[in-house]
Amino acid sequence: MKLTIEKVSYPVADLLGVNLYMARVDKIHPLASGNKYYKLKANFEYAKEQGITHLISFGGAFSNHIHALALYAHQQGFETLGIIRGESEYSNNPTLLDAQRAGMVLKFVNRKEYKRRHDKSYLAQLQESYPNSLIIPEGGSSQLAVSSCSQLMHEINKTEEFDYIVAACGTGATFAGLACGLKPNQIGIAYSALLDDSLNERIRTFISNEGKSNINYRIESAGFKGFAKLNKEVLDFVVDWLDKTNILLDPIYTSKMTFKLMQQIKTGEFTEGSSICIVHSGGLQGWRGMKRQVIKLGGNKTWAIINSSLN
Repeated sequence: MKLTIEKVSYPVADLLGVNLYMARVDKIHPLASGNKYYKLKANFEYAKEQGITHLISFGGAFSNHIHALALYAHQQGFETLGIIRGESEYSNNPTLLDAQRAGMVLKFVNRKEYKRRHDKSYLAQLQESYPNSLIIPEGGSSQLAVSSCSQLMHEINKTEEFDYIVAACGTGATFAGLACGLKPNQIGIAYSALLDDSLNERIRTFISNEGKSNINYRIESAGFKGFAKLNKEVLDFVVDWLDKTNILLDPIYTSKMTFKLMQQIKTGEFTEGSSICIVHSGGLQGWRGMKRQVIKLGGNKTWAIINSSLN
């Protein structure tokens, strides 16, 4: 599907003369939602070139990455193994049921073992156990993914040259790729979904490995200590944003980023007439793991509003 960019009307931005747009990356592929399509696409191309038939990766019980990997890889003819942090009782949740229906084999590991997912000796042992496999890092965040996400930035700029490109950030690969595709007069802003002191260094390394330098970007904290953290203020904002724009944000990344961005617009951090392109990185299936939290914070009515937008 071709990338579309929509003009967005939201009261605080309209009042202060800030032009909002949203890159609907969430609609780019029916199986690999949002940035996951770009990150996985490059890894799949490499695997096919090398004659690799199996893909292995890591994620939590409601991981968008694991979900996208399983479904997209199945479509592309790969076999998959998901190494999942947590107990096997999670195997019946909606995310992992979808993954298993797409043929993914799940291996549940405790937190101690999961922490070794970046350890070279652990990865070497894993590679030895599965010789004809490509091990894809958690979140799909390899240098291959960075190169692919820079193409996403070029696609965005084909529509219009925005002053600011903003994207939510987890591991940093998507934003690093976007940053590599920025034009000299553009500013990139990464909104970190959790407190991570190593994020800036990872982004710098990804960018440097692409042979880029002197890119105008900065990292902002979205103000949360964990991916699964959600409060009533942000939840109410998600419902209001949906009501006014007809766009559902995801609970982990884009909701917190857009909430923080609107606060910054309100306090005058963006000048009148400036244009901001918000990258909707997908991940809407993640709401299915937040049902209890949503009902606790906003009641059944709020869940019904969100759930109806998922179907």
